[in-house]
Parts: sequence; C-alpha cells; structure tokens
Amino acid sequence: MGNHCGGGLLEWCWGSSDDNCPSPRQPPRPKRGPSSDSLLRNVQNPHVNALLAVEHDAKLNFRKTFVLGRKLGKGSFATVYECGEIATKKTYACKVYDRNKLDAATLECALTEPYLLRRMYHPGILRCQGFYKEDDMYVLVMEELRGGDIFDKLRETKSHIQERDMCRLVKMFLEALVYIHKRNIVHRDLKLENLMLESTSENACLKIVDFGFAIQVPSDEPTLTEVLGTPGYMAPEIIRGGPYGKPVDVWSAGVIVYTLLCGYPPFHHDRVSNVNTLFRAICYGYYFFDSPYWNDISDDAKDLISKMLQVDPTARATAEQLLEHAWFTQQQPPLPASPRAQVNTLKIIGSLRSFNRILKARVAEHKLDAASHHEELTKLAHEKIQALDNTAAAAPVVDLAESTLLPATRYSVQ
Repeated sequence: MGNHCGGGLLEWCWGSSDDNCPSPRQPPRPKRGPSSDSLLRNVQNPHVNALLAVEHDAKLNFRKTFVLGRKLGKGSFATVYECGEIATKKTYACKVYDRNKLDAATLECALTEPYLLRRMYHPGILRCQGFYKEDDMYVLVMEELRGGDIFDKLRETKSHIQERDMCRLVKMFLEALVYIHKRNIVHRDLKLENLMLESTSENACLKIVDFGFAIQVPSDEPTLTEVLGTPGYMAPEIIRGGPYGKPVDVWSAGVIVYTLLCGYPPFHHDRVSNVNTLFRAICYGYYFFDSPYWNDISDDAKDLISKMLQVDPTARATAEQLLEHAWFTQQQPPLPASPRAQVNTLKIIGSLRSFNRILKARVAEHKLDAASHHEELTKLAHEKIQALDNTAAAAPVVDLAESTLLPATRYSVQ
C-alpha cells in the first residue's frame, strides 16, 4: 500500500468539529486486541526481539499530538490518512493499523516498517517521523508525499512521456534500491503503487514506500523461503518457495520498468486467466517486446529489462550493476516531441488499473480451487528449473494448495 497523498492542508481541520475530521480529544476507544507478545510468538522472523522493542518503545500520545484528516488510501492491512501535528501545524501522512484486527502476520508488517525506516536515510526512501500506539491502534507517521504515485505523474503528462524522462525516474529508483540492498534489506513488494513522488514539481524525487514485507538478511546468500508479494511482480524463485534473496527486488524492478515503457505488464496477456497461469508465465520467463508497442523503444532499454528479468537469479544483474548500463550512461541528444520514444501513459493507467482489479478477483477465486491447479504448476516449475541448470533442478516448488493461496498468505494486491 502506497502513501497516497493528493495534497491539501488541514486548514479546514484545525479545531473543527466536522464529523469527517476526528477530534484527537474525543476518540473512540474500543476494547484492546490481543497482546503483541502473544501474536509475535508465531512469527518466523530473526528480528522478533527487535520488533518487540519497537512495539514497547512506541510513543503513547498520538491522539494528543496529531489530528486526523482525510483518508488518502487503503491497503491490505492498514489505512492511510493525512494528519497534522497540533503544535507545529505540519502535515504528515499516517498509516493506521486496527489492533483489534491484527493477526501475527499483520503485526509483523506493522512493526517491521518503522524498525527498518528508522535505519535508513536516503532521498529515495520514505522518511519516518515516528511510531505510536494506543489501546486500539498502531500508527506510523511518515512524510507526506504530495506528488502521488507513478500513475498520478503519468496522468499529468497528457498521454505521453519521453523515454529519457522515464530513464531519469528509473535511475532514482535503482539508486534507492542499491542503498537498500547495501544494508542487506530485501523489500519483497516493489510495484508501481509503491513508488511515489515527493512533490508535484517536474523534477520531484521518486521514493520507495511500504516496507511492511521487507526483511533484513544476514548476507547476500539466498536464505528466504516465505511466499509473499504481489503476484504479477513476484520473482520465479519466490513462486518456487525459495531460497531467495535480494535478486527478487531486481526482478520486480524489471516488471516495473517494462510496464512503464510499454503500457502493460510483461506477464499480462490474453492467456493469463488465473494466478497459476500467471505464475507459469513468470517461471518460464514468458514475455516479449511486442510490436508495435516496443517499436520505438531503444535497444538499450530492452537490454536493461532483459538483464533484470532473468529467470535464474544468479544470472540476474544487481541493482548496482544496472546503474552502469548504457541506458543510463550514454549521453543521447534530446528526442523530438513526436510519438517516437514516447509512452502512451493514458493506456498505462487504464490497463494497469484494470489488470490489478482483475488480478485481485482472480486471487480470491483461485483460493477456492488451488488444489486442481497445483499439480500442473508444480510440474511446470520443476521442468523450468531443470532447463536452467542441474543445480537448480533440486530446488523445491512452493505448495500452492497448502501455502500460497490460504487466507493467511501475505498477498499484496491493490
């Protein structure tokens, strides 16, 4: 879930008794949910003690410090609001988790984000102002990103944007990803909705948001096995059940770059009728640079994507290596203001919004018939692994029927 901020100060809200602007002095206080200690006993996370420390050290005075404004967005686990600091009248965004509806996985997300954000300071990463708790909720207060997500930026371009401008945005994105990976953090849910702009200015900084699925790992070695993420952005090794590591973020970044440049996701086509079919396409690396959509996109851009969407994670370029790619380093003359080397962004917006809605419905539908498709996908994934190399042939395939598609699975679909 991104920090979906569309601007607008809280001038109407200070001291207001409007029902749409909850007063910090008269908050509802429902019965407190289960304790964080009891919930986290079931969490398989090497940093459980650190997460508990985040919870225990959380500030207790959110309602006395901030006033809530309008709703900015809603994700799988929390709701984002605009909020204002009463003393300074500065505006922020805040992510609110209902403690009465928390399970262990959601609590892990709620505590992981402030734990990691406090350890990072980079212009391309969302800044955390503070983490608060009340009897009925946890609240992460963050900087307000007034530029909205990438969809909003594209909408403002009046249907086209130059490939060179996309190059600038992608470079900022990869620079932030390099920073994250150097700190041994794997994001695990990179997608267009989680890339947001600091402001509405033409040269606004792009920021990575939503670190609820992120995790800090001990080294570059692939050690993770939990199946999570947004289906269309998941790397093959996640679908197979791991082990996996930082390269999964590069795969997701490749899906993002592909989509930004042509207007549709790489593994979205007429034959993707359910989640297993989508996973099949991903495991095979079944994507193309179709005509006419890619006719005017540079060969360098296509080569960059090819290096990111390598099915074998050991053959996939790192984020640091990608920044040395010719697409970023070669100085090219300004491109003409014509359809050449431009992207139809209205098509991007429409197709992606539609795709996400369809995918969300397919995921829900697929939970009911996972077993019937499991054998086929298992066979497919093993065949693909064997085709890569002998060492990968022994890698396990995740049990979709028993893990991925149960309600507890940490899917992120918006």
